[in-house]
Amino acid sequence: MTDKEKVVDYIEKNRDELIKIASGLISIPSVSGREDSNEQYEKEADYLISEFAKFGVAAQKYANAPGGFNVVAEYNCDKNGKTIAMGGHYDVVSADESTWETEGGFVPTVKDGKLIGRGSADMKGGLASCFMALKALKECGIKLNGGIQFVATVDEEIGSPYGMDFLVNSGKIKPDFFINAEQTEMKIIIAYKGCAWMEVKVKGVTAHGSKPELGVNAVVNAAKIIAKIDEKGVDFVHDDLLGDGSLSVGVINGGTAINVVPDECVFRIDGRLVPGQTYDGVIGFIRDIINDFKKDDPTFDAEVDFCARTSNAVRFSEDSDLVRALRNSSEFVNGKPSDFGGFIAAGDNYFFHKMGIPSLMYGPGTLDCIHKANEWVSVDELVEAAKVYALTAMELC
Repeated sequence: MTDKEKVVDYIEKNRDELIKIASGLISIPSVSGREDSNEQYEKEADYLISEFAKFGVAAQKYANAPGGFNVVAEYNCDKNGKTIAMGGHYDVVSADESTWETEGGFVPTVKDGKLIGRGSADMKGGLASCFMALKALKECGIKLNGGIQFVATVDEEIGSPYGMDFLVNSGKIKPDFFINAEQTEMKIIIAYKGCAWMEVKVKGVTAHGSKPELGVNAVVNAAKIIAKIDEKGVDFVHDDLLGDGSLSVGVINGGTAINVVPDECVFRIDGRLVPGQTYDGVIGFIRDIINDFKKDDPTFDAEVDFCARTSNAVRFSEDSDLVRALRNSSEFVNGKPSDFGGFIAAGDNYFFHKMGIPSLMYGPGTLDCIHKANEWVSVDELVEAAKVYALTAMELC
């Protein structure tokens, strides 16, 4: 039996343990943004550390006060070789217990070949697959010309300020490759939309509602900008994996009373970018619209700036080392290579992309079932992902 066959066979024979690890993660309600989030995060971290210790792998807990506990474990055979990291986040969104068909969001249940529970697909199932990949390499005695890291982080659902952002930018991890085990329906995600969140502030002049001609209505002027954005649209070239670029107004606030002309209105725009667009170009498009209004109306007062995420679209070559290794590994496991796909944003991959580290999403589960009741992941996909992760590490390291 070859080393590859040995690893695949080990994972297949330990399906029940993989489900056990995933279930253990799901059973801890690590919801981000709550008063008890840190307490739950530490429970997750301690659970993972104890499971790694059972087969002789030391795991480190990295806290970034006040925001949470992250876990990094490593199986390293040659510190002079390349390192592949894999994993993702273990924070989740809340679960409305009353709408679950099973016992509850945080009570994992296996039914009809599915592991059901909050975080099963997004993305504790994928983390369990990464865990099993590292364990299989260690237990099968595979000697790597490098190392494999398991990474589990907090706060991805609220922007990652204490999670992957902290780990990457502080230098706690600096791998040569990263696989994000997000739910991709087992597609290799080689294209990622860029993201630009922008805030437009429109100023007016207050007046009594019965005498609107004495004021400048900030809400009306905001509506003019929004209508023009909608009319003109943003220039883009359709991408075969990502689709179209888009601008969406998600929030608008203005006015204090029905009988007062509002002197301020603020709205926020979610921009999704495809290759060929840049976030500087998109915000420049909105500034041009505002400047055109200012030319025609000296009382028109508005400005736009970024208020959160900014990243440009990313697309990887199908011939890059990480893509090729994932395809070869999936072909070994399934008899055919995985399909390629695109994703709505880079997520935690962004922090690696910024550092020039090749980083792809590939994992079990589907976007269609996450953030709602009866979230689930296929047990077969969990097992398949673990096999592909392990073989990819063997090929690259």
